[in-house]
Amino acid sequence: MQLNERSGVISVVLIHPCRVVRHGVGLLLEKEGFQVIGLLDSCESLLKDSIGKFRTDVVIIHYSQCTAAGMLKKIKALTGAHIALMASSDSYHCDSYDGLLEEINEGVSGFLDLDGPVEEFVQQLGNIAAGNLFISKSFVGNMMQKSRHIEENLRKTLSRREVDVINLVAKGNTNREIGEELFISESTVKVHLRSILSKLNLEGRRQLIAYAVKKSFSEELERS
Repeated sequence: MQLNERSGVISVVLIHPCRVVRHGVGLLLEKEGFQVIGLLDSCESLLKDSIGKFRTDVVIIHYSQCTAAGMLKKIKALTGAHIALMASSDSYHCDSYDGLLEEINEGVSGFLDLDGPVEEFVQQLGNIAAGNLFISKSFVGNMMQKSRHIEENLRKTLSRREVDVINLVAKGNTNREIGEELFISESTVKVHLRSILSKLNLEGRRQLIAYAVKKSFSEELERS
């Protein structure tokens, strides 16, 4: 991602449903040396507005605006920008990034906390513009807490062998590889998988893999 070739500054489009908030954050970013080329109320507005035709370094979007499937990919393809989602970690707003892993898969590069220090917000935005993946510590903590709750439910719901199977699924192992690792037949692995899908109310292996990878991702964050 190249910064604005003429000025060398980071160009930004900001999407937030509240007019006062988006104009306030926009003024802050301009004061800090960013080039704010658009302040919009929704992702749909960006796709319809002529601003969306300009190449942009970063598009900052309030997480509440990411409800339509595939929207983030469309914005990324249209603008060529890094995508940063923002929310507030304070208890009053009850914001969270429940779909954090899914949004990373859609191309999101950053998760910013509106309730954090201003200087950190600005610095983190610069890192995202440089192509680095950034997740605010407050939302990493939220995800880890959710992961611990999931782990507790797993221990109550699944057998020890089923937990072993789902951990190997998270690593991308095939049924045959899982069987070899656990010294059981491939057909026994399939029996365990059917039992896991039933207990976790998942519809198929794809959902199980997504669930398992999310659990593994959360545990990796906790160890880091």
